[in-house]
Amino acid sequence: MKTRNLSIMGVFLFFCAIATSQEYGNYDTNSDGTMDRKEFDNQYNNQYSNWDSNSDQQVDDREFYDATYSRADQDGDNRLSEEEWNKGYDDLYGNYMDTNQYDQFDADSDGYINNDEYYNGFRNTDFYSSYDADQSGSLNQQELNDGVYNSMDANRDGSLDEKEFNATGSYYNTTGNNTRGRNNGNTTGGMNNGNRN
Repeated sequence: MKTRNLSIMGVFLFFCAIATSQEYGNYDTNSDGTMDRKEFDNQYNNQYSNWDSNSDQQVDDREFYDATYSRADQDGDNRLSEEEWNKGYDDLYGNYMDTNQYDQFDADSDGYINNDEYYNGFRNTDFYSSYDADQSGSLNQQELNDGVYNSMDANRDGSLDEKEFNATGSYYNTTGNNTRGRNNGNTTGGMNNGNRN
């Protein structure tokens, strides 16, 4: 039975690898093994509506934090466990904090970080403002694209290779399949890696 389970897991991982590779190929349209900003923008432009929950053509800080919260909430239960928080810290928002302050964000000390606790905890950081290049208080489509691209570009060489894309794409909903809703009426959000500017 153990051998059978391992075989099934191996097949599953194989097909996951193929699917991820296909997603990268959708972005790397010239198939040169790197993704430049133009290639990224051409595909990621359709993700803006996943961030802009009220469809006003701008992403304010609440929409931004609702979206990033949604992506950090890997199991979709509308609360961040310490494990989800730590993974988000490693992959998404760690560059905007001095320490991994789980207890400081969990204001009511119930062992989970809810959406409001997350929002209130990040409001005084530069997580959102690092995306807001013109400091207008809202993100247009290009600012969002640039922020996500910069976050995914781990080695800061100005292009995305498949490894960088695969490492963080799920936080930014690069597949275009955004099906996770929020029970509290907030955005279904589409971000998943964190800003590494």
